[in-house]
Amino acid sequence: MKKQSLIFLPLFLATSISFAGSYTDTATVVSVDKVYRDHTIREPYQDCYIKEFYQGNGDGSATNEIIGGIFGGLIGNQFGKGSGKDAVTVAGTLLGASLAHDDELAQAKTGRVVTKEICETKYRTSSNKRLSHYRVEYEYDGRTFTYTTKNKPYADTIKVGVEVSPR
Repeated sequence: MKKQSLIFLPLFLATSISFAGSYTDTATVVSVDKVYRDHTIREPYQDCYIKEFYQGNGDGSATNEIIGGIFGGLIGNQFGKGSGKDAVTVAGTLLGASLAHDDELAQAKTGRVVTKEICETKYRTSSNKRLSHYRVEYEYDGRTFTYTTKNKPYADTIKVGVEVSPR
């Protein structure tokens, strides 16, 4: 049985191959449509302007007030007796912090107005339609087909590949 299979298999393949084939033919172009795609352009530019700043002499931190409060509390702790001593310590702390704050405000008032150029990058956006490809509709053997291509077909007919095989 193995010998018979080996003989019929090449015969079967040879007959299948003899019926299969391909060739080139022509098809009629029915329509050619342009297909567009939106294209967005983002262009950067600099937007510059002059801004005025008030530049004071203070450092803007709470360090001076904290140190003033500590020294005020130490000095206030030297006075009074009993619960009065606690009250004078708290009062000294508050007074020391307040004096340090007032001193910093006085220094800030002696500041000056500074002008500075500020530049920001902004974007102009524009959009336009650009040709993307062509959608070609063609007819062959009574049936309609479509394909896309970058190149516009200029003839009324196109070449098509036809493949024939048994079912």
